[in-house]
Amino acid sequence: MDVRLDEIPRAGPKEGHAVGMPGRNFSTQQRWIVVAAILLAAALVQIPLVLNADLACLLTSGEKILDGRKLGIDLFELNPPLSVYMYMPATMLARATGIAPEFIVIILLVIEIGGALVLIDRAAAAAGVDARERTIAVWSLAVLFAILPGAVFGQREHIAVVALTPFVAVTALRWRVLDPGRIAVLAGIGAGLAMSIKPFFALVTGLPIIAGVVRQRSLKPLFTPEAWTAAAVVVGYGALVVAVFPTYLTIYAPMVAEAYLPIRQEFVRLLPVPIVALGASLVFLRLLAPENFKMESDATPWLAAAIGGAASFILQGKSWPYMAFALCMFAVAAPLLQARAKALRPPVVLGGLATIVLVGLYLSSPAPGFPPLRERVQALVKHPRLLTITDHVGLGHPLVRQIGGTWVGSSCAAQLLAAGAILRQSSEQLTDGERTKLVGIVDFERRHLLADVRSGHPDVILVDTYLLSSFPFDWLAWANSDPELQTELSRYREVEDIGRVRVFVDRAIP
Repeated sequence: MDVRLDEIPRAGPKEGHAVGMPGRNFSTQQRWIVVAAILLAAALVQIPLVLNADLACLLTSGEKILDGRKLGIDLFELNPPLSVYMYMPATMLARATGIAPEFIVIILLVIEIGGALVLIDRAAAAAGVDARERTIAVWSLAVLFAILPGAVFGQREHIAVVALTPFVAVTALRWRVLDPGRIAVLAGIGAGLAMSIKPFFALVTGLPIIAGVVRQRSLKPLFTPEAWTAAAVVVGYGALVVAVFPTYLTIYAPMVAEAYLPIRQEFVRLLPVPIVALGASLVFLRLLAPENFKMESDATPWLAAAIGGAASFILQGKSWPYMAFALCMFAVAAPLLQARAKALRPPVVLGGLATIVLVGLYLSSPAPGFPPLRERVQALVKHPRLLTITDHVGLGHPLVRQIGGTWVGSSCAAQLLAAGAILRQSSEQLTDGERTKLVGIVDFERRHLLADVRSGHPDVILVDTYLLSSFPFDWLAWANSDPELQTELSRYREVEDIGRVRVFVDRAIP
């Protein structure tokens, strides 16, 4: 027996006539009730899970800015300024309402997802796409936006992919020679913001356009309203960064380029995820549309976006699952959105569901972590002022928020730049100029650690014993190699080792 996705009937003269019975249309109201149910379920699932290390770090940085810190002067973040400021509305609302900011992030992201789905649906309606296809598209994308991310929910990559998907959807409509109307400009704004969050997303938005250029043998796809709008947003953001955050560009960004960006996995270790994701996508496209498995397929723009996500994942070179979200999301969307009018055998349906589950599990796979520290630290000091000496953001975050402590560091990423510099110094043949730059970066990190200890007066300092979670490394010896820092750290006594972490407490604390 075949399972047919086209049992959702075609739209009648009025979309609202349907009552959801076999052989009839789903009404507009029923369409959005299902979407609301999906988003509500995702929100409830995320309440105990959403506070991952990166989100906790950026929320804490936002709170520091509200308290008077200046980004790029006495507060540092590896990523462009929008990475911090995009969470500022949640932080401000949290202070106004008393609700935990991570819960407000969930609410705001659900609103963003709903807005993106409405935008995609309205663009399709303006293009004349029938209600049946729009319903399946909205339901499918709701699941991919809200359920598939798992532990990636709320991270910058998740927010950015939701923002840029309407742009890919509009490009897919133009691929079918359909006009999405003026609403395409809003899709361009979303894509521009996504590229401002992370420039690598230019590959995700750009490859579908390039596919259109190749297909039409014309540059017209480069000059659509949404493309111009996206470019304008990126240029405007760049000008804003130059005007408002010059120190990020002149001081911090060069150090990031020198010490952080070169930290990457070997190329062959990065390939399996893109090969598996794109390969599975192509297999399902072949099963769904064997007669249309070619360049002109309606799935091509979505597949091009997935290829852009794969390129972004490889270029970043870290192999962290959240960096593969764009790849995974669009690789699943490409065949899923083509299943609207196909007869599928049960093995294909089960295989597709199993693939989606496996993708979700991969995205939620835990990063190299730390031993449980919450109860141990709380037993030493209630609501401590906390600092870490490490290159891993996950040592201090979200721990400091979970224990109601105060983060006294000038960077949530701690000594990550120093770690990159140390790794390069030990593993590469460097010119004198490169070595001088790396020594300067290590000195920069030590100076700021010294300032954090002096001005922050931490009650507890957690010291890691690994470099980049891969190599044993004595971070305490690294810190003590500076005489002034050694003097400051002598005020702390080591109370215990917990796995890879050494715990130090102010000697003044009994």
